[in-house]
Amino acid sequence: MQKNKTNKMYTARVKNIPVFRGCDYDCVYCSFKRLVQLNKKCPQCAVFEPHAHLEALQRTPPKTKKDEFITVGLSSDVSFMEGEDFDKVLDYCRKWGDRTFLIQSKNPEYFLQFAHRIPDNALLGCTIETNMEQIWTPGTAPRFINNMNYRSISKAPIPEKRYAAMLKLDCRKAITIEPILDLNIKTNLNIKTMEDWICRIKPEILYIGYCNDGKNGARLRLPEPKLQKTYALIDRLRRNTYGTEVRIKTMRPAWWEK
Repeated sequence: MQKNKTNKMYTARVKNIPVFRGCDYDCVYCSFKRLVQLNKKCPQCAVFEPHAHLEALQRTPPKTKKDEFITVGLSSDVSFMEGEDFDKVLDYCRKWGDRTFLIQSKNPEYFLQFAHRIPDNALLGCTIETNMEQIWTPGTAPRFINNMNYRSISKAPIPEKRYAAMLKLDCRKAITIEPILDLNIKTNLNIKTMEDWICRIKPEILYIGYCNDGKNGARLRLPEPKLQKTYALIDRLRRNTYGTEVRIKTMRPAWWEK
């Protein structure tokens, strides 16, 4: 079976506007925390504390071609931004109306208060790594483990709440299923449910892939699905999510697969 690995966060990204940095969701697989902490000039960056760098909005963004975009606050979660600061981000996107911007959050409910102000050249994105909350342990018999759930991986709103918020947004949207997680072996990732979620959200773009660093996935013991199952999900999404471009990221066997 073919393996594909793309280390860049998004191959279609031409630039990031670092207007916001830091996050309090403590996702165990976060790679941005280490990178942002390398900025020794900013004490808040050093501890990954959510904070704005509005001076980034003074920069002229590069032009984007078809299917390209500029990310905004990629190494953060913008849902921790003050509302007046996020208004400035939207004004920036509107000012450069011939560019395409991607703004993401694991708390898309935050975007709802700005729904009437989202410009047409902005895609609102969200990561939905799974559609389940229960975690299983690779190598054990299929069963629920009552003292483990999605909170073992992230403090962000649970995936179902993210899905519900994305469903309410009436704008251009993008979804990322990365790192893909299989939190309920009992329902076989419930591929049909995930497919239904994507069909109802109707994103323009969908990225899907495993944790970029397979060794890190093993170290963290991420509950990854079998590669065959992920390809089955991709096949269903490509056949049934009309209007959504499915873009493949890191593809490899789950760290626990023999």
